[in-house]
This record gives sequence, structure tokens and C-alpha cells, in this order.
Amino acid sequence: MHISMDLFKHRFCTLALLIIGLSLSAAEIKYPVNTLPDSLKANAMIVIRNWNQKFEIKSIGKGTETYSYAITILNENGLDYAELYVPYSVKLQKVQNIKGSVYNKEGEKIESLTQDKLSDFSAISGYSLYEDDRVKSFTPKTLSYPFTVEYSYDIVWDGLLFYPGWQPVDDYNVSVEASNFTIVCPKNITFRYREYSLKNPAEIIQGDDVTTYKWAVSSLVAMLEQPFSGPFRDFSPTVMCAPNDFEIEGYQGNMSSWKSMGKFIADLNIGRDQLPEETKALIKEKVKNCHSDYEKAKVVYEYMQGKTRYLNIAVGIGGWQPIPAETVDRLGYGDCKALSNYTKSLLDAAGIKSYYTLIRAGRNASTTQPAFPSNSFNHAILCVPVDKDTIWLECTNQHMPFGYIGSSTYDRPALVITENGGRLVHTRSYSANENQLIRNTSVQLDATGNALLSTSSVHKGLLYENKLGVYLSGTEDRKKMILNEINLPGAFLNQFDYKEMRSEVPAISENINMDAPRYATMAGTRMIVALIPLDRQREVPKKVNKRLSDVIIRNSKIAIDTITISIPDGYQVESIPGAIKTESRFGTYSLESSARDNALICIRRIEMRKGKFPADSYNELVDFYKKVVTADNSKVSLKKAAT
Repeated sequence: MHISMDLFKHRFCTLALLIIGLSLSAAEIKYPVNTLPDSLKANAMIVIRNWNQKFEIKSIGKGTETYSYAITILNENGLDYAELYVPYSVKLQKVQNIKGSVYNKEGEKIESLTQDKLSDFSAISGYSLYEDDRVKSFTPKTLSYPFTVEYSYDIVWDGLLFYPGWQPVDDYNVSVEASNFTIVCPKNITFRYREYSLKNPAEIIQGDDVTTYKWAVSSLVAMLEQPFSGPFRDFSPTVMCAPNDFEIEGYQGNMSSWKSMGKFIADLNIGRDQLPEETKALIKEKVKNCHSDYEKAKVVYEYMQGKTRYLNIAVGIGGWQPIPAETVDRLGYGDCKALSNYTKSLLDAAGIKSYYTLIRAGRNASTTQPAFPSNSFNHAILCVPVDKDTIWLECTNQHMPFGYIGSSTYDRPALVITENGGRLVHTRSYSANENQLIRNTSVQLDATGNALLSTSSVHKGLLYENKLGVYLSGTEDRKKMILNEINLPGAFLNQFDYKEMRSEVPAISENINMDAPRYATMAGTRMIVALIPLDRQREVPKKVNKRLSDVIIRNSKIAIDTITISIPDGYQVESIPGAIKTESRFGTYSLESSARDNALICIRRIEMRKGKFPADSYNELVDFYKKVVTADNSKVSLKKAAT
């Protein structure tokens, strides 16, 4: 059979094109950045291309999480999202089927996650004796932006105190192309969920044996930072989940109410409050001359502080069950659970009733939701009802004054564990009069604008913590911290001292003497002098075009400054600001200055009011701060007297 050369060439070319086409298909293009709409790239450090999260409940104690997601990293601010970081507990979880790939901006695969690139290391912290927490991680090689990472893995749970939740956006400057969350639950098991800031509720699909719940969002544009905001769930899609019945390491419980959850914790603690007889006798001896339960509790607490130190111990159920009080007494260390339980046992020996308490700790932690019982706690403290009052004890801090709860656990829900189960209560807050800064400052000016500055201040309540680090530091570290806080270029410390006043509302006094070269600005025959030398308000909260969150001011506080500035010989006051007063729903500000007896006297007072204010009030807060910044930058003009 004869085939012409032209026909052969045609067939060869056709075959070559087919082969080339197959080769191009084999080199799959995924997640090219140029397919992203500009709206998702605007203000974003990353774009979540897809996020598929599934939780399949097998029984009250077993379940499997499945994750599959891809994230485009647009710039260096989003680099942390490029890392695969999967924490797990050896006793409770297994991580399986890890896969990963990295793609360049065109969508071409440039790296694959292989087993030799996967790290598996202990997550043990510096303050832990032992944890069974580990981490599996992978970090892509150095890359040029933008690029995309794609990961998938399974987590198999053996013991369920938590159900995973879903938060498609967990930070500012994060966009979402598509994200979904699925829960598959057997018909004989019930659980609870709560939705926040979602346009569409769960899609519920009833099957023969299981019920499936599905949530999905798409095209979420990046949010700019929302200063003075609450938890993300208040203004960003979130689903919280919690079991009713659960099981972990042979312990069964129910979480459908705070009472039943507290009962589970109480059962975990049974028999762990026993102390040696000699320790009981010692405690009775120490409190025998006390005149009130309050005094007894204080003696016991300070004994515990002097005897123990904090050391974390978290292994399986040990992350929730304290080690026995006898062990803490013998070894002298324990974690928050162990030290709280130990202190409770010591108080029992002194005849003082107290209650083991769970709480969500952290200065800006998302607080427990009273209407949604769940295992949202990360810390244990102690509740002591004494003398018609309630004392809260932080048992992990060897320096904390008796009865001072601190910024990490004040003013939030806490689960008190009683004989009858759990009871949700609120820890104490601190009023504006308790959170006070009172400061007197003297500025001795010379004729060249240099100054000798002396200041004496008392920092009270939550403001005590602002100075505690300085107070507890060594001399050289103190100097660095003081100069950094003062923010006066060229300042030189001459003397400084601190004194602590320990009580339920503690305080630290600070006395500083320093040289402040060029404190005033010389301008010919004039000297321009700043009225406010310390803690001047310098920044205004960022403007936000689309405010989503309510405005949250967490603390009420008052700061009162009295400043005396000497007028150098040969100078007289040329101009001085009039009285300034600013009022808003968030607080008040006043500044009054006068000249008398060759000195300028300035009194500055600012009060901030704790509260939750509507989102549309944010611009009022910005305006308030603008006025404060302007007033704090007030200057006095001194002029050389004619000779």
C-alpha cells in the first residue's frame, strides 16, 4: 500500500500535536493567580482558594476530621499561612494521609510534600514537664510571590471533649474564594451548634442512618483591621459546635448544660484532694491565730505560692484532670489544674470552702458563650466565698497579690465546679476608680531649653500590670524599659525606684529623676515648651470605611497628671492654651493650664469608659482621639523679657 509523503507529513503533524496536547494536560495547571478577581486581591495578604472541612462523628468518643484546602500567598505578610502546621495529641489523635503541593503564580506545580520533608516534633513548651502534644509540619522552600499551597490530611480522634468549629476568615486581610464545612452525625447521636454572622444557615440532609449538616460561603473580600473590636465571630462567619454526650479515655459525660459539664469535671477530680496528715497539721497551725476566714485564706494562698512553682503537665485526659494534691505537696510543682486543686485542698484543711473553677484566660480571648455550653476553657483558677465576698485566686503566679485576678481572667464567665455540678458565674471587674494612674511631674527648665524632670506616680488596679515587669526586672533592664516608655530623645536617668503595694487592688509607685536635654525648642528669643512630658497620646485609631464590629472598650480607667514647669530666669509667658474639655460616650478629657509664681501649672485628666458601642459610633471614637492627640501636643510659648 502506497502512502504519499504529504499524507504522511499530515498524519505525523497531527500525531505530534496530539502528543503535545496530552503532555500539556499532564502538566496540570491549578490555581493560577490571574484567575482571581481583583475584589479578592484588594487589601489581602492571602486568598483561600478553597477550604473543605468535614467532621464525621463515629460514636460519642470517636470521630474523623478531613481537611483539604488551597491558599494563595500574595505577599510576605501572609507567609505564615504557607506552612502546614498540624498539632495533635499522641494519646487522643492520629494524623494520616498528609499530602501537599506548591504552585507558582501561573499555577504550575513547583514542589511536592514528600515524607522526608515532613517534620514531626514535640510541641512541649519551656514551662512544661511533659506533654504528649506534637506537631506535624512542612514549610515550602523560599519562593517568589504570589504562590499557592495545597494541603490535605485526616485527623482521627479517640476521645471527644471538643467538636471542631468553622471560621472561614480568622484574620484581617484574608479573602475567601470558597469555603465549606460538613458534619456527618449518626441518627443516635445529638450535638449542638451555633451560627454567627452567617447569611445562610446550615443545609440539613436527612439520611437513613446519618444526618448531614453543610455550611458554605464564597467571595468573602478581605477585611481591614477593625480597632477596638470584639471576637471575630461577632462580625465574620463562624460555626461553633459541641457534643451532648461524649467519652474520653473511659470517662463519659454530658455537655448539654453547664451543670452536667461541671459534674463531669467534678468526677474527674474525685479523690485527688487528699493531703498528708503533717501538711494538714501545718496549715491548721499557720491559721490558728487568724481572726477571719479572709485572713486564713490569705495565709494559705501565700503558703502555696512560696512552696510551689508552675509546670505544665498535659497528657491525654491529664490535660483536664489535675494530678493529686499529695503529689503537688511532695514535688512542689504543678500546672493550673494541679495548683488550683492543691490550693483548694489546703483551704479545706484550714476549714475554708472553695471551688475549683474553669475559665478562658487571655487578655483578648474570645469569652465563653453563656447560652452555649461547650469546652471553651483553657485555664483553672479558684473561687473562694469568704466573709460575704468572693475572692478569685490565680494559683499559677508566685507573685500575684492575694485576691487580685489580673487582666488575663477578670470580667468574664467562669465555670465554678460545685457538689451539684457546674455553675456559670462572672469574675470580678475593676472600676475606673480602681484602675487609676495618678502622677505628679516637675520640669525644671534652664535658659537653654534643657530640663531636669522628676516624676512620681502610682499605677493602680489593672494598670499595676503595666509596671509589674519593670518592678520585677534587674537594674539594667529597668533602665532600658523606662527609657523606652518615656520616649524622650536623649533622656538620661539619674535615679529611679519602685514600690509595690499588694492588695486585692494592687498598685506600684514609680519615682524617676532624669535629665531631658532640649526638652524645649529654642526659636530666637522664644522657647516653645510641651505641656505634657509623659504618656502623651500620639496615635489616632485608623479610619475604617466599612466598620463591621461593635466598638469594644474593655476597661474603665482614669489618668490624672499634674505638671509643674518652672519658667527660667529672664523669660515670661507669651501665650498659654486655654482650658480644653472634650466629652464623648467613650470618655472625657480635660486640660487646664495657668501661670503663677514663675511656674506653669498644668492638670490633665482623661477617663475612658468600659462598654460595647454600636459599629456606627466608631468615627466618634476616632474624633475623640484626634482631639486628645491635639490637646496633648499643646505648647506654651515663653519669650525673653526685654532688658
